[in-house]
Formats: sequence, structure tokens, C-alpha cells
Amino acid sequence: MGAPFFSVIIPAWNASATLHETLDSIAEQNDHSPREVIVVDDGSSDRTVEVAERHASHPCIVRKTNGGAPSAFNVGIKAAQGKVLAFLDADDLWTPDKLALQRARLDSDPSLDAVFGHSETFESPDYPSEAFASLHYKKGRYPGYLVSSLAVRRGAVERLGVLFDESLRTGYFIDWYRKAIATGMKMTMLDETVHRRRIRPGTLSRRIAAAGAPAGMSSDFLEIARRALMAKRAKDDGERGGQ
Repeated sequence: MGAPFFSVIIPAWNASATLHETLDSIAEQNDHSPREVIVVDDGSSDRTVEVAERHASHPCIVRKTNGGAPSAFNVGIKAAQGKVLAFLDADDLWTPDKLALQRARLDSDPSLDAVFGHSETFESPDYPSEAFASLHYKKGRYPGYLVSSLAVRRGAVERLGVLFDESLRTGYFIDWYRKAIATGMKMTMLDETVHRRRIRPGTLSRRIAAAGAPAGMSSDFLEIARRALMAKRAKDDGERGGQ
């Protein structure tokens, strides 16, 4: 049998509470393309691996010591056999047409490297409504420039060398997107909603908004901003030099 069309990569760290539902949302896709599902266990201390092993979709499980989501994504990319890479956080969900919509767009334009879709947020139902009162996050539906809404040709990632920066624990997808744009990766945004982002108390949304957020978070975003500024300066200098 040939290589699957999609390789779905899920970085999972202590995700036993939500991983089964996440895997369900992949198994229930309306697209019938061959696919492989790779769960990268990032050194979990809970039942994450057991949940993955018992799921009816029988995902491939790759175990590693804890290193953060960027390193887990990269491990999954290196293990993937599919023509197209799709990513999903272990507590988020896809809408049923996500892969079908993205495959149709990729098939219609061979020059296209990557496809995003719209995202929407939902409050995790296992918490009371008052638990979300102090959270600050983007509500409703919006263009999903997020890793979980992305499908990208594996050949483009390999050709352009655009992997996730493992030195960043937060903001790593902002950095990935900046690098992808800089390499000339051709992308588009679907009008349809393809991704549902779960909001839970104690997640990144709250930690960033809270007073006294860990220094590592702010330093990551400052580093990303610095890189973007340096890249813009280099581009501007090149344009001036060509005049």
C-alpha cells in the first residue's frame, strides 16, 4: 500500500482527559483519504498513552522525553509518511469536513503549499460557566492562523526546511508562520470553519493574561518580535541595495 495522503500529528502531554475526544474528531472525518495518525507522547505522567492505545483508530504512538510541543511536532513530522501534514492539539477538535475541504483545495491547485481554515472557540463543558469569567481569549469564529487549522504539503516543509523552533515553549507557531512566509510558501485560507479550540481554566489563555506571567512566556514573544524585526530590516536593506 502506498503512502497515506494525510499524516495527522498530535503532540500530547498529560492529555488523558481530552485525547479520546480529539481522536474521535479525526476518526469521524468525512474525507476518505488514506491517513495515519501519530500521537507523540511528550513525557506524560498520566494515562495519555493508555487512552491512545485503547482508541478504536489505533494511532501510531511515539514516546519521547518531555521537551515541549515544538519538539513533539518535529518528532511527528520526521516520523510521518503522508503527502500532507495536518496538526491537532490534544485538547482541540476538528469539524467533520476539515480534511475533505483542505484536500479539495490542495488537489485543485498543485502550486499551493498550505491551507488554513477558520477556527472557533468553545468553553470546555467539564467546567462551570463561572470558571471562564476571568479568561481572556478570542471568542467566536475567526481566520484560524493556528497550527490545528493547518494542512501543509510535507514536500514543502522538507524543501523549505520550515520546522518548529524547539527553543520556544510559547508563540512557536507565530515564529513558524513568519518563517514560512519568508521562504515564499504559498498559502490560502478557507472560508469554512475547520477547527474548534477548547478553552479551559489554567491554559495558556489565562496564564498570559494573569499578572506575573512566567518570564519564559514574555521572553519567547519578545524573541519572536526581535526575529520579525530583524527579518524586516534585512528585507528593507536588500530592497534599498537593489535600487
